Amino acid sequence: MERHKLYVVSVGPGGDEHLTRAAESVLKTADCVAAAKRHMRLVEGHGNVLPLESPDEVFEKIAENLNNGSVAVAVSGDAGIFSLMPRLQRAFPERDITVIPGVSALQSLCAEIGETWDSAEIVSFHGRDVPPAKAVGIAMHAKKTFFFCGPGHGPEWVCRLLAERGVKTRIAVGERLSYSNGRVVTGSALELSSQVFDPLSVVMVSNPDPLPLLVPRPRDEDFLRSPSVPMTRGEVRTVILDRLSLELEAVVWDVGAGTGSVAVACSRLCPYGEVHAVERLPEAARLLRANKENFRAYNLFIHEGEARNLLETLPRPTHVFIGGSGGALREILGHVKKLSNDDKNRKIFVTVSGVALKTIGMAYEILSGEGFSGLDVTQVAISRSRSVGSSLILAAQNPVTLLSAYAGK
Repeated sequence: MERHKLYVVSVGPGGDEHLTRAAESVLKTADCVAAAKRHMRLVEGHGNVLPLESPDEVFEKIAENLNNGSVAVAVSGDAGIFSLMPRLQRAFPERDITVIPGVSALQSLCAEIGETWDSAEIVSFHGRDVPPAKAVGIAMHAKKTFFFCGPGHGPEWVCRLLAERGVKTRIAVGERLSYSNGRVVTGSALELSSQVFDPLSVVMVSNPDPLPLLVPRPRDEDFLRSPSVPMTRGEVRTVILDRLSLELEAVVWDVGAGTGSVAVACSRLCPYGEVHAVERLPEAARLLRANKENFRAYNLFIHEGEARNLLETLPRPTHVFIGGSGGALREILGHVKKLSNDDKNRKIFVTVSGVALKTIGMAYEILSGEGFSGLDVTQVAISRSRSVGSSLILAAQNPVTLLSAYAGK
């Protein structure tokens, strides 16, 4: 044991049998040990133990004790997986930290159910702010996902989240692993959502049919259609998506979603985000639901009704696309401007699609006015081939004008 040395000691899931000999030796011989309440049993009899409750406060005491001798900081599981080690490295940048590896709860769960964890995605809710949409997106795009749970985000919360989004997967919950009262419970997300678990559990989500992260944009012929419901065609849709420039965690409004061609395409481009489609026509809303199911658009949420009546119920967007406003364009854009004014550090990107001159004129007036910036106008004119007798001609389609701007200065 080196004097004035800082050790990060992985103590495993908590049971004595999973504490390695190396970890046990360091905990016994270090001049000072910092340990959380649940690990105090592992350091019984040690003469100098610091309760690891508030890391910032205990870091000061660790620094003081390092002046006198060695310090060992006990961390759950393995130090390499969502532990206190990165914070210790930032707090003591000049120290050469020695890490003692251990058995993680993830490894313990896999051992219990005979699974491997290579190529799995790993997410922690314990002390970390992971958007629910991102958690679901990760689970939908991976064959195996492990969630380290925590207070307020226990296994039942994870299962409810997956069940509400319609994610059809198998779940295994590892609770109090390595302790005498530990257990592993398996079932569907819906089945386990009503049970109560220890919040410090680990959850494995098995998805036998994951979605690919990189998928082609949907084709017009892939959508379920109705003669009475308009659809933004592929060529125009491509320009709209290029205008929006969505990020993985974007939150999108598609107002006047119609068949849902833009909403579905957006849902694929922001797998860790959300798309909220607003539609007032019952037949279009029916098609939206059918296309959501057809494309497995787990992050697409459908809001049926007049847009002006639904604005307050929608989450704050990062992007807004308005394909049809139902006569409420001024109200919708006014609400978006208000949201941007409430949080001046986050602009909202808006694109309005117009065919009628009245819509184009109103959108130009508003988006070039106060509260908006960076107006850009693009007109898309498409011609498609059509047979006339023995000849093939190009028939012009109605030009579509796209007006884009940022809400916020």
